[in-house]
Amino acid sequence: MDKLFELALAFAQVGIGAFGGGLSTLPLIEHQLVTQTRWLTPEGFGQVLALAQITPGPIAINAATLVGYQQAGLAGSLVATASLVCVPLAFVSLVLAALGRAPAEKALLFQRAIAPMVAALLTLAMVTPVSATVKNGVSATALFLVSISLILKVKFFKKYPFLLFLLIGAVSLLLP
Repeated sequence: MDKLFELALAFAQVGIGAFGGGLSTLPLIEHQLVTQTRWLTPEGFGQVLALAQITPGPIAINAATLVGYQQAGLAGSLVATASLVCVPLAFVSLVLAALGRAPAEKALLFQRAIAPMVAALLTLAMVTPVSATVKNGVSATALFLVSISLILKVKFFKKYPFLLFLLIGAVSLLLP
């Protein structure tokens, strides 16, 4: 029962702090799972992140489900996922109710105030994947940079990023 409470607390904290959604949750998840709870090593977090990215659905929910299962089986999976979703949903509902009663200029000021935090979280979200890529060597780093360039410069890959994913995967199979 203690492990379920720990899972609920860890993923509720991630969910409440996950302004911006998606990738912005990665530093929060990493902090909880690697630094705070020590349930994962940095390498283990990289593996969870890879699995969460290739599994259909949001990365944070997939990670919560996987780590919850690793820590406490099916019950852990359900508790971690529910905490990640339900706690911030309740929190956002309360914030929206408060903003609905606040004067328009105060609500706008609040929105502007959280924008830099969202930008910072999105920037931090890039640290783990980029570090893992660089650790994998020159070929992985080169493929990463080529991928970024192609996404930014080639309209076709902006429209069909999954084809870039397949292309880079095929090229990586040919490299030593």
